Amino acid sequence: MGADSVIAFYGVRYEVGDADEVDALETSQDERLRIAKLAKLQTWCGRTTDGEPYHLLVGRKLGAFGVQGEVSRDYSADDLAAIARTVDETLIAHGFVGEPRFWFILEAQY
Repeated sequence: MGADSVIAFYGVRYEVGDADEVDALETSQDERLRIAKLAKLQTWCGRTTDGEPYHLLVGRKLGAFGVQGEVSRDYSADDLAAIARTVDETLIAHGFVGEPRFWFILEAQY
């Protein structure tokens, strides 16, 4: 059994609408995953709890914090600005749409 964790990520977030889209993500058949890999961007797909919609993040994972993950990590303001700048440029260059943001998402074990 896993433990709850919090994902810290910078990038764009997409709501995953239906079972076919979830299946494409789980089997790595989603086009966004292919493009992200070519662009050397990271991805994360999940949902907060059972019954909540899935979402896909594309950009840069900053950490996964919890009992079974990291307990701390630090970034300077300059580090975060550089990460944001690099990710923004890469997302635009590869056609990803949406406003990049810092995301902190609970991944509860249910």
